[in-house]
Amino acid sequence: MAGRIKGITIEIAGETTGLQNALKDVNKRSNDLTKELKDVERLLKFDPGNVEALAQKQQLLTQQIENTTQKLDKLKAAEQQVQAQFQNGKISEEQYRAFRREIEFTERSLNGLKNNLGNMKAEQENVASSTRQLETLFSATGKSVDDFAGALGNRLVNAIKSGTATSRQLDQAIGLIGREALGAEGDIEKLQRALRSVDSGNSIQQVRNELRDLQQEAGRTEKKFEGLKIGLENVIGGMAAGGGIAAAIEKAMDMSKLQTKIDISFNVPESSKKSVEEAVRGISAYGLDAEEALEGVRRQWALNKDVSDEANASFVKSAAVISQSYAGIDFTELIQEVNEVGSELGLTQEGALGLTNALLNMGFPPEQLDIIAEYGGQLTRAGYSAEEVQAIMEAGVDTGTWNIDNLLDGLKEGRIKAAEFGQGVDKAMTEALEGTKISAEQVEVWGKAVANGGKAGSMAMTEIAQALSEVDDETKRNELGVKFFGR
Repeated sequence: MAGRIKGITIEIAGETTGLQNALKDVNKRSNDLTKELKDVERLLKFDPGNVEALAQKQQLLTQQIENTTQKLDKLKAAEQQVQAQFQNGKISEEQYRAFRREIEFTERSLNGLKNNLGNMKAEQENVASSTRQLETLFSATGKSVDDFAGALGNRLVNAIKSGTATSRQLDQAIGLIGREALGAEGDIEKLQRALRSVDSGNSIQQVRNELRDLQQEAGRTEKKFEGLKIGLENVIGGMAAGGGIAAAIEKAMDMSKLQTKIDISFNVPESSKKSVEEAVRGISAYGLDAEEALEGVRRQWALNKDVSDEANASFVKSAAVISQSYAGIDFTELIQEVNEVGSELGLTQEGALGLTNALLNMGFPPEQLDIIAEYGGQLTRAGYSAEEVQAIMEAGVDTGTWNIDNLLDGLKEGRIKAAEFGQGVDKAMTEALEGTKISAEQVEVWGKAVANGGKAGSMAMTEIAQALSEVDDETKRNELGVKFFGR
């Protein structure tokens, strides 16, 4: 930001000051809040349901909104003065455009923060609402979440019990239980309305009566589900004695049920459905629960409609092996992330999966798989090859899992700062270079190469790192490191 409004002065309370200086406090506050917010979000990656961390995130977002609003107010207050300076020729057209961009950037940043906070509050409300619906369902049926383990899968059951389930997962749980109970999509809406009616004053007994009505309605079409080998009274009635719902549902995952689910949830040609079914059954043998296997296979076929069934089946088999080999990996998420890695780094599916597996084998944190595609794409566009991206991330593993974001953020920030030096080296940088073998002219050459990207850009970044490592004075080396990489 400093570079955008450099050289612009304004008058505040009768005193002339640089606009950059006038915004110094809000910018420092913004940097401090951003840094703390990153730490909180990193913690939430490891522990999404951490109540204290969620409260801190909400507080920090609120403070960042207040701070960004103050900054925007100051920029708006200076707008007329800056426009007059431009019209009078006191600042260049480039400076004026940069000032306008700064206002637009700040407005968008403010809107983004407000949306982030709004989404967070909405998610909290949705989680609370869905949790109440589940509690109502369990109270009305006399069941607990453990009774539905066969339908929900262990991962979803554990998320619900630990309080870390998202609103989407809770809605998914209600839908799965409802489908097992009622067998028809339309009835799920009626089920949820019945569960929500408690918020409007209905008693648990009234909800129980409504559920029985739904059971009777669904019973008229129960013949459609004879292949499932599960009686509806065992799910909704809550009164039946016997072997337990989990065992019944586990037995129900037979041929007819799997085929029905594929018919409903897969948008694939008839000729592909047999391959899909075989893939689901095949990878279930690796220890994945049926629902997880089904969803992962559905995601793979949806993302790769133009790929042959044989190639998709081979890929999900390899992905299933990897997901079961490392703790903390969600099979469906692995499918999604590997596809994104392939797209961002220009790799085949097999190549992307191999790269991901190699990083995991090195100790790459499974919960941070998303940053492989995110930062890998940025590095690829900067001129790094897929092999170089892998080497950079493997080096990051050695510094500890929490440092991988720092490493890649630093590399990203370094590219931005180096590119700025391509426009000219300022006085502070020139002074910092004194006593080293690095010249301002060389820094500018590197900066231009980085700005242009490609192989020359990646080589320039490598040369910068090498040159820094050869600075003998540790204090000087650290000072230059901050100027180049922002940390």
